[in-house]
Amino acid sequence: MGTSMRDTYSLRLKYTAEASEFYRRKMMGLIERDKHELRGYIPDGKGGIRSELPATLMYRIDTLKSADGHRLYEFLIEYDTDTPAEGIYYGCRGITVEGYDHVQEIEQFRQEREIVLPEMCRILNNTFPLKDFSHRFKLPDNADDDTYWLFWITLNEEEDIKKVGVTATTIIRNVFRRYLNGETLPGGKLPEKSFEKSPIYFTNETYRALIDRIQYERGKKIIDYQKTAKARELFERFIVGAEHMRLIARDPNYECAWRMQREDRVDFGRMMYAFFEYLYNNDLIYKAYKENDYHETFQVPWTALIKVFLDIDGNVYTQAIKGQTARDTTSKRLEKEKAEWRKIIEECLKN
Repeated sequence: MGTSMRDTYSLRLKYTAEASEFYRRKMMGLIERDKHELRGYIPDGKGGIRSELPATLMYRIDTLKSADGHRLYEFLIEYDTDTPAEGIYYGCRGITVEGYDHVQEIEQFRQEREIVLPEMCRILNNTFPLKDFSHRFKLPDNADDDTYWLFWITLNEEEDIKKVGVTATTIIRNVFRRYLNGETLPGGKLPEKSFEKSPIYFTNETYRALIDRIQYERGKKIIDYQKTAKARELFERFIVGAEHMRLIARDPNYECAWRMQREDRVDFGRMMYAFFEYLYNNDLIYKAYKENDYHETFQVPWTALIKVFLDIDGNVYTQAIKGQTARDTTSKRLEKEKAEWRKIIEECLKN
């Protein structure tokens, strides 16, 4: 028996409600007392309400008004419970005050947007140093009920609604307030950040990058290609041997990744230190320098290694592994441990 249209509609309502619950909980974190504080509506510009928006949860920061009295600027964090796929978003919604031509006011909103966005983007990027807002502003595709969203920004699932959403919306309002008070803003293009965007780990490419970091070098330039080729060949042989000895195991969930098979996370660092020490002692890598308090005479490419290897639980290593692996050469216990790892590396390379 087929599913009726009525049954299909009921199922849609059921699953929409389930999908909405995640975002509802986030929005509820913005209020202190009563859900009524999040009610959705469009103001009329005279202290009243033009229309209700029953499906919309809205958090407002104080509305601003243009000097000519034609336009309102609302600074909102909003969620439409009927469309969970859109998620939570925040930004500036413009409203044309009753009695004025909406088309003309939209044109004014658009001109103002071009002026305020560069300054807004600069301040947001400075406030959130690991984010780049130059690609996050979304522009409207409609203009309904005398309203016009100048722009909005999607709140990502991992972002805290208060620390990111409220902070960013407050910054947006402050820039508009300065502009509407007559301050001249610098304008120009949206400033982009130069840091690496969306780095990718555990791929064939990151493994190849790790291999490329193994070289007989001075000043980051290969000075002996024959020794470099031998060092790289030994690393790949070491991987095979370490698998055979069950020190590491290939993780099939990734394109190219291995999991350490020992419980102690620092064992990964000890093993890698011992391997690169082996290369150094056999004159296959060269890096005569001292770095910080580690007193290294050769370099272990930690940054490249942690893009290829995981701990036994499948968690990513961090740069902290470098400090955790640092050795006090005056310690007899650590010297003994160091000698044990040298033997393990030699066994790996025999396989």
